[in-house]
Parts: sequence; C-alpha cells; structure tokens
Amino acid sequence: MTKKMSAARKAAESTIRHEDLVDAIENFGKKHGLDVEATEGNDPRGDVRVSRKDYAKLESLMDEKLNKK
Repeated sequence: MTKKMSAARKAAESTIRHEDLVDAIENFGKKHGLDVEATEGNDPRGDVRVSRKDYAKLESLMDEKLNKK
C-alpha cells in the first residue's frame, strides 16, 4: 500500500512546478530575443513581466510550441 501524500508535500511540489514553469517561460522568451523576465515576490501584476511590444510575439511563439506537441 502506498502512503497518501500530505497536503504540505502536495503544496511544495505544486510550488516547485510553478517556479519551473515561470523559469521556462522567461528562458523561452529570452531565447527568442524578447523582453521577458520573472517578477519577484508577490507582484500584483503576475509572475512574468513581458514588454507590451513583445507580448503578442511571446503568446504566438508559445502557442506554436504547445501545438507541436
């Protein structure tokens, strides 16, 4: 029988996955020459800052990448 995962462990793993996703978006945007960076702390604007001029391009690139899989 497998031991059920505690709520604290689930929360910790969820936080790690979230941080990995934020890092991946930042790296993906920078790889494509876009002005993208992860925010720090509990920024009310969100977890990733993208310049207005690069937002549509990042969204398009991410959509293209996700639809390839």
